[in-house]
Amino acid sequence: MKKSSSTKSTCFLDFLKKHKRIILLSLLAIIFFSFSVILTYDSGHYLGYVSILEDKTPASEWDIVRGPVFPLIIHLSNLLFGRTSTGFLICLFIFYISYSLICYIIIKTTIDKNSKRSKIAKACLLSFVLLNPLIFGYFHVMLTEFVSITITMLSILIAYRWIFVDINNRKKTVLYAAYFIISTVFCWHLKQSYLIVTIAPLIISAIIAIANNRKKANVIYRSVTIFTSIIFLFLSIVAWNGILDLAHVNKNTNRDTSSLLSTQLLKVYDIPSEKEDNASVSVKDAVFAVVGEFFSNPGKVTSTYLKNYCGLISLCVITTEDSVDYIATSKLDLIHTYENTSIGYATFNRPDNIFSMKEEMFARASSYSAPISKTPITKVMRLLSDPTNIIFKISTLLCLPFFIILMIVHCKNKNKIKVDKKVYYLSVLLLGTASCHLLFNTAVGLFIDRYAIEAFIPSTLGITGAIIYINTIRNANRDLKQIGTKAQNTTKAKQTKKR
Repeated sequence: MKKSSSTKSTCFLDFLKKHKRIILLSLLAIIFFSFSVILTYDSGHYLGYVSILEDKTPASEWDIVRGPVFPLIIHLSNLLFGRTSTGFLICLFIFYISYSLICYIIIKTTIDKNSKRSKIAKACLLSFVLLNPLIFGYFHVMLTEFVSITITMLSILIAYRWIFVDINNRKKTVLYAAYFIISTVFCWHLKQSYLIVTIAPLIISAIIAIANNRKKANVIYRSVTIFTSIIFLFLSIVAWNGILDLAHVNKNTNRDTSSLLSTQLLKVYDIPSEKEDNASVSVKDAVFAVVGEFFSNPGKVTSTYLKNYCGLISLCVITTEDSVDYIATSKLDLIHTYENTSIGYATFNRPDNIFSMKEEMFARASSYSAPISKTPITKVMRLLSDPTNIIFKISTLLCLPFFIILMIVHCKNKNKIKVDKKVYYLSVLLLGTASCHLLFNTAVGLFIDRYAIEAFIPSTLGITGAIIYINTIRNANRDLKQIGTKAQNTTKAKQTKKR
């Protein structure tokens, strides 16, 4: 009997090992589909653009500030999986699995040892990036975040691999360049502020690759890829504006990117305009006004910027009276968040899955209506919310300091010690992308914590990689000193014997 039970348990363990990926995927699917898709007020707006794509609403009603990418994603999801909550959950799950696979590859690269401790560290890190309630929650909301989180991680991974591409391999050079050109256009027309999550890794990767190989052909290839991406971006903007003109969309609404950005800059830094309407001020003039204000009153501008940065990472409390104009206060909060709670955690906390919205918007959203299920997993997600908020605040706060420290440590030791630079390159890309995203959003006045979510996982993984790399350098320095000490002792011993 003992042998029989032992054999059964061995067979069961073998079965688990053999099919572990399918089992993990199945468990993820069960957990994922046990929660409902959430539709916010902005989701109702996006469904209005979907109705335009379905020829149910005149194209002239398109809002010029909104790009076509996200409405197209919803429209394709409706065609492929049905206009239902479950149908859109399938779309969300495809992005979630893609994000999971990308994170797995990045974590495997960061922690490449096969010791028991390393395997535990990989499992813990992967569990966190996949099942922390903030990221998991945003993958259940009909907003652009689930796309931007995925594209951020994908761009970092592609940029990392682009460093090692042999420029003599024509197929690979074309494919990598094509990815950056397409992703640059894709991100802009998804939401303009997402441009940084694909441009930043592209430029950082190019700098690293050129630093490693200064041959003329390599420099030209990397530079041409960057400039071609920017050129195609401008061409796509011109093309989209042409489409809007053909659709007879009214562009005189002060809702274009330029008007909104100039208005936001002047408002955030409290700069009076000579013109009656801030929207009529060009972006160039608004930027010069901010720069001029900095030189005349550096304390005020710096204080505003730092306060807004703290608001973006939810370290400072954000307030609003009309849900349009937000103010970052000086009041610190180490636990709670703003829209990360109301939107990111909505699928765990709300009694229904559709936010309050106008009647015509609700009519479009009602087909996605679904009950909010309360399971033991819901309770676990709620319990993990506050610790996740703390990790979010700490990681986004420390990503820039760690980026700077990592660069300094590497520069001080690059000619002294030979270590595998893969972790360094990946960490630089993760922390650099996260830092650029946070710094840019703060500069242009986008300081609601939801706009920092793309930086959350890159910051966390980047800090982990930086700690591993810095520890590797420290251990290598220690070993080098020990070897030097032993050599000195051996030399002294030999000299003593000769005497």
